[in-house]
Amino acid sequence: MKTQADLDWEIQAYGMSEESVQRMVKTQAFPGTEMMFAAGMLSDAQTLLDPEFNDEGWVSPETANRARQYMNIAKYIMFKMTDKETA
Repeated sequence: MKTQADLDWEIQAYGMSEESVQRMVKTQAFPGTEMMFAAGMLSDAQTLLDPEFNDEGWVSPETANRARQYMNIAKYIMFKMTDKETA
């Protein structure tokens, strides 16, 4: 059973619960394209950090945090897919 501490960790890591990440992947990625979806999340994180899209090349803490969360979501997807392939 998930504790409040577990949920708090998920929120800071992903910006949402693990269940919400799973629901997002299930509704937005066709079966078999989960790794491409993860790659897209990494591209989104890159865009958030690109100086061209930030004020005078400075990335705000909020934007940097969102990019970190996108990277964590991508890693979550990749690890889940790797676990599925080795099971």
